[in-house]
Amino acid sequence: MGATGSKLEKALGDQFPEGERYFGLENFGNTCYCNSVLQALYFCVPFREQLLDYYSNSKSIGDAEENLLTCLADLFTQISSQKKKTGVIAPKRFVQRLKKQNEIFRSYMHQDAHEFLNFLLNELVDILEKEAHATKSDAESSSPLEIISNGPKTGQTNGAQKEPLVTWVHKNFQGLLTNETRCLRCETVTARDETFLDLSLDIEQNSSITSCLKNFSSTETLNAEDKFFCDKCCSLQEAQKRMKIKKPPHILVIHLKRFKYIEQLGRYKKLLYRVVFPLELKLSNTMEDADSEYSLFAVVVHVGSGPNHGHYVSLVKSHNHWLFFDDENVEMIDESVVQTFFGSAQEYSSNTDHGYILFYESIGTGNKS
Repeated sequence: MGATGSKLEKALGDQFPEGERYFGLENFGNTCYCNSVLQALYFCVPFREQLLDYYSNSKSIGDAEENLLTCLADLFTQISSQKKKTGVIAPKRFVQRLKKQNEIFRSYMHQDAHEFLNFLLNELVDILEKEAHATKSDAESSSPLEIISNGPKTGQTNGAQKEPLVTWVHKNFQGLLTNETRCLRCETVTARDETFLDLSLDIEQNSSITSCLKNFSSTETLNAEDKFFCDKCCSLQEAQKRMKIKKPPHILVIHLKRFKYIEQLGRYKKLLYRVVFPLELKLSNTMEDADSEYSLFAVVVHVGSGPNHGHYVSLVKSHNHWLFFDDENVEMIDESVVQTFFGSAQEYSSNTDHGYILFYESIGTGNKS
């Protein structure tokens, strides 16, 4: 392992970023799905910094109850505080906790990296929300006078919703979609907002992220048995429906739906389609006037021809250098290598390494938290 480390250090030479650490992660049987996502999150710098801040603050309070958040923070702290610049770390405690928390990840079968990312981010949000509510109720119970004086203001009437808590996980990853439905009889537009931590996009052969996003926001006509109940007309009516990004997130995570259920086969199949993902992305299907601009900083790659077997690796951009993480191994790659993970233009191809989850960071000033 030392040889790999020194090889990477030699490749970077004087350009090795000050204070940065590049560590491979040991694989415990089938944990490449976990390792690849953890590397992408580690090099999501705003997320990493807030996680390390959270950890140092909670350690000083002395709150030691172990959960997935403390295990992740502990792992990131372990990596960032290594004396060596490169090497290998075993994320044993984190993986044990993950398996304890969710039985899906207990088996030695091939797991889905997107399912893991989704579970992890939602779990982190739950933990932070519970902690915030616990802190709030502690504060309230210690000052009963305040509760009485503030009572009428905060009292919820008619089941009104409390303002949802916005955690630092939300501040990084959460965006807002709006689902607009226009009645074709009275022209009334009904809009419903929903939050997202990542966008799952349907893919087509020889397409691009931009075209996939256009399809995501394309107008769909609701007619025949799919008619829409219009509150103004008080009846089922033909309508047009479309999804728009109302508020783009700071970190945009895009999941390409490469695994599709094929009715005739009665099973899932991997779509090897070529989908071009640019290094710089402009989001134009937003409700804001200006385009939101993003820069690609990580790609989780699925290696293999089918959904039930294969391997995950990740490509990461750190301090303007691209790195390739394959469990314990870390090496430097040229930026042009990223293009080799777009997919295959032909139906049958020997290339089975495809971009699966893309991580973009906002470079615009408009939507930074």
